[in-house]
This record gives sequence, structure tokens and C-alpha cells, in this order.
Amino acid sequence: MSDFISESNRLRKAGQLLESLDALREGLRPAAVDAATHERAGRLLKKHLDVAKAPRVRLLGQCTTSWMVPVLGAVAWGRGTALQVEDGEYDSVMQELAHGEPPEVLVLIPWTQRLFSDDARSESERIDAELAFWQAAWAQRQGSKLVQVGYDWTAPGPKGAMLGGGPGGPMRLVRRMNDALRHHLPSGAAWVDIEAISGSLGRERFYDARRFFWTKQPFSEEGTLRLCRHLFAAARALLTGPKKVLVLDLDNTLWGGVVGELGPYGVQLGESADGEAFRAFQAYCKGLAARGIVLVVASKNNDADAREPFEKNPDMVLRLGDFAAFEANWEPKSRNIARMADTLRLGLDSFVFFDDNPAEREQVRQALPQVEVVDVPEDPAEYVAALEATLFYESLPLTAEDAERGAQYQAEAQRDAARTGFGSLDDYLTSLAMVADLREVDEADMQRVVQLLGKTNQFNLTTRRHGEEQLRRWLAGGRSILYTLRVRDRFGDHGLIGVVLGVPEEEGTLVVDTLLMSCRVIGRTVEQYLWARVLARAAELGYGRIRAEFVPTAKNAQVARLYDDFGLTRASVADGAVVYEASLAALAPPRNFLLG
Repeated sequence: MSDFISESNRLRKAGQLLESLDALREGLRPAAVDAATHERAGRLLKKHLDVAKAPRVRLLGQCTTSWMVPVLGAVAWGRGTALQVEDGEYDSVMQELAHGEPPEVLVLIPWTQRLFSDDARSESERIDAELAFWQAAWAQRQGSKLVQVGYDWTAPGPKGAMLGGGPGGPMRLVRRMNDALRHHLPSGAAWVDIEAISGSLGRERFYDARRFFWTKQPFSEEGTLRLCRHLFAAARALLTGPKKVLVLDLDNTLWGGVVGELGPYGVQLGESADGEAFRAFQAYCKGLAARGIVLVVASKNNDADAREPFEKNPDMVLRLGDFAAFEANWEPKSRNIARMADTLRLGLDSFVFFDDNPAEREQVRQALPQVEVVDVPEDPAEYVAALEATLFYESLPLTAEDAERGAQYQAEAQRDAARTGFGSLDDYLTSLAMVADLREVDEADMQRVVQLLGKTNQFNLTTRRHGEEQLRRWLAGGRSILYTLRVRDRFGDHGLIGVVLGVPEEEGTLVVDTLLMSCRVIGRTVEQYLWARVLARAAELGYGRIRAEFVPTAKNAQVARLYDDFGLTRASVADGAVVYEASLAALAPPRNFLLG
């Protein structure tokens, strides 16, 4: 497994640094790469990967965390993400929080030395004391996104397995402690359930008593890797959100056998071990769809044959209506995926590909490196575990908008199909009968707004990641413009797809801090409608000038000239960032096709 490290070293010594880093990333991708190799790779990355502009992740714990730093960096790099990982001194959480610039992501890791201390305090008193400690830590995070790890027990203790879950036992104490932490966790924070993680691996493998007594690092090498994978999934959920799309093959993936040979009733589904496994996998995928993951099909099949099981076989769990796109043909699957990405207006890095055929997986991996490809096991009984283990769909608490996402993308496909029937874009936009619902940010939308601020990248003029505390401060000020925008049309409801944050700077000047929208509505004059309403409200509040900024990123090039198109004047340019200014009286509201 470590041959790729030797190859990376060879390339680095030959002066091919980028190729060396690529070799590390590709080598770290497979799930089977062990913990020791991750640590070696992480130490190499720390020396040679420039992470100066990467998100900072800081680990602070009541245990030693130094071994986690290289492993977490390597886990992230294996998923194509550069992280600047750092840690603090052993059991110095509050002292470390008092120093240095706050990171983008703060990870807090408890240990049980105080919770399990042998003193006269009751269970409730111990829990209250630990909760107060972590609440004080949360209060000092200075805007950092929070990952809170829970408590765990390593053994049932003197009471034994039968009594350890009862009063005074470590298992009950840990579970009550974790319940208290989760109940009081700040909104927008990620929770890492270490009790569940260690249980899935086995505590005898997850922990290493000798390591703890020698170094105060309780996790084994294998446990460190397993925990770091979950920490990366939590950090990704906070920074960019989970993957959005699951691309599914059909033959020997959703059912057993080849439908073109067996027909819609002959494929394996139920009444056998493999048939039940395929149904269980379909049920898992349907559960993903219910929480907003978009399901699509990419199959090498005749289209009519591929659709028949969904329409006719009563043992199918999934139906055609569960899919936002359906590509069944004989083209390369990478081409179908690229077409679906274009139709759904989603980046390829939002896609995960699940196919039982290793040749198809490799073709997609080579042609579309942005797409995550699952290493699918041969036995369908292991399909659910294989997909679950990737942690691609780990997310923060879901909003109502998340649950509606699949239906929204299905409606989007209908909109695109309808467009071909109109002679002009204006006629098409008029036919959509779009209705806008503009609101001031309120309590009901707060979590969705914070979520959009945290992960919207393509149509986002500044990509500033504000938290709930900052939004509430602006709302309290009275002269800010904090709007959300929902849009519906004759095909369905897009949900909350736009946010604008305008705040007062100097007297008479409104600064547009943030303007973002979902990519689903780009090109339908929704951005023009939102801008027109900002201008109208700014005039009502007595502003005479408006200032805005475009900060370029790797993903927002498509909106680089939006403020130019709105008629603002470029006032300055520094490091690619463009500052715009204009007199409010000189700006005309742009034309749009929305009502409301």
C-alpha cells in the first residue's frame, strides 16, 4: 500500500512536485489504505503541500491529538481537499482558545479523566460540570465553525458488562453526557458520535491503552484513522456540504442480472439472499432521496428495457419518480454523467458514482476525476456498508429545503425539456410564470441561510461565511437589508434560493456584503429581480450610494461581471478582488420576468 509514497518521493526528488502530490492523492484514495501509511503520507504533505490558502482546522482536546494532525491531512488530501491542520497542547483547551487567530473549523475532543473521576459528585453534578466547560469553550470560538466530538467509554469497568449501563456505570454516564452535549450544541455545529464510531470498529481495535498511558493519546492507529475520516466528513459538511448526487448503475447494482436478457420480471429482487440484498440497497438509496440526495441513473442499456422494471416489477423499491435524470444508452458513462451535471446545473464534484463493473468505474475515474467513485464490493449484501463507509453524505441537521431537493431537480429537468418548444428566451421565461417571495431573514429561515452561506460557491460574489451570531447583529442594527428569496413557477417550487446581505458602512452608503443564489435559477432573471428589490429598499432607507465587491474564487467565475452588467462602476482592483461603487440615483432596476 505504501508503494505510492515511494513513487511520490521519487517524483519530488526529480523536481516534479505537482506530480508527486498527485501520486499521494491517488494513492490515498482507496479505502483499504492503512493508518500507518496515512500518517507517513500526511507528514510528507505537511512538508510539501502549500496549504497557506487552505481552510484551517484546529484540533483541541482533553487528550493528545498530535498523531491526528498528519492523518487528518492525508484523509482530506485523498478526497482532493487541502486542509491546514494544527493542534494544541494536551488538555489545554481553554488556554489554547485564548490565543491565535480563530480557524475556519474548530474541533473539540473530550476525554473522560474528569467525567470518570472517583469523587463524591453525583452523575448529574459531573455532567453539569463538563457541560459548563464545553459551553465556555463554545463561547470562545470567535466565529469558527464547530465540530464537537462526543464522549466514549473504553470498557464496562468494575461493574461489568451487565451493570455498566446502569446507575454509576461508565456506559450510562457517557450516554447521559452525550445527550446533554447534543441538546445544548450551538446551531450549525457538527456532532461526531465517537461512541458509535468506536462501536462499529470495536473498542478493542479502536483504543490502545498502552498509547494512552505513555502519551495520553487513547486511539490506536486504526482508531485514529477511523476517527479522522469522520472528522473530515464533519469539516466537509461545514465547509462545503455533503455530496449532492448519487449516480446508480442498474444491472447487478439495483437488481441482479441483465434486464435485457431476463426481462423486467426475471431480474433478482427478493426471494433469495442476493435479491433481498438488492432490495435493501434500493431501500437505502430511497432513504437518501428522502433526505434530499439526488438520485440519477447511468446505465448501458436500451432505454425502454431499463425503465421496464421500475414500471412493472412489484418488487422494486425505487420507481422512476425517484430519479431526477435517467440516462440509459450505449455511450460512455462519463459522457452521460457530464450531461446530467449540465442539466441539473451542478458541479461534477457533487457527484458520486456507484457501479458494480470495475471497468466502468475506472472509465469514469479517468475521464471525470472530480466525480467520487465508490469501490463497489462483489457481494450485493455489502453494497449499503460500502456506500455508507464513504461518509459522502454526512450532513448537518436537515432543513425542509434539503428534503425537497430531489423533487426540485426533477422539476428542473421538466423545465429544460419545455424550453425547446419556444422560439425565444423571452417567450420561455414568460411561460414559466415565475412568482417571487421576498422576505427579511427571520427565525424560520435562519438555519437555511447559514447553510447557504456556508456552502454556496458558484453564484456567490464574495463567498463570505457568516454565522448566525453575525446575522443577528445585523438584524438588530435596523438599517441592514437582509433578504431571502424563494421562487416558484408552473413546474414547482424552487424553495429558498437567494440571499442578499446589505449593511451600512459610512453615512449614506450601503455595502452589499453578500449576494448568492442557487445555480438552478441562473439565467432566468432571478438575480435581476433580487437586485431591483435591493435598490428599492436602499432608496426607502435613505441611502444615496451603494458599494459592492466581487472576490474571485475557483468556482465563481460565471458571476465575475454581474455588477458590471448591473451598471456599477469599478472603483478599485486588488489581488483580483473588484470593488464597485455607484450613486443609487444612477442605477436603473434591471428587467426581469418575475411577479411579486
